[in-house]
Amino acid sequence: MARNSNESGDNNIDPASVTANVRNTLKQEIIKELLNGSFHDNKTKLGNDALTLVVEVAKCLVTETCLRAASHALRETCDKVDIDHVEKCLPQLMLDFP
Repeated sequence: MARNSNESGDNNIDPASVTANVRNTLKQEIIKELLNGSFHDNKTKLGNDALTLVVEVAKCLVTETCLRAASHALRETCDKVDIDHVEKCLPQLMLDFP
């Protein structure tokens, strides 16, 4: 996770860096394949506008999850984010993104 050092020497998270990493990593083609693979009816089609919207929502969710998990890790003075940090932020994420 990208971090900055502020004046007091504490490490904090660089949201711009996290957002850029998610935007560069999460590709529309991947989301399209995942969605198409989950359709039970071969007649079901995914429109371009719907795909664009789903990709943007996915990017928002992944970015927010990364930032919250990194915050948990920093509070616990951990150098790396692990699955436990992600699991700790999921209940609140589910409430924030109904």
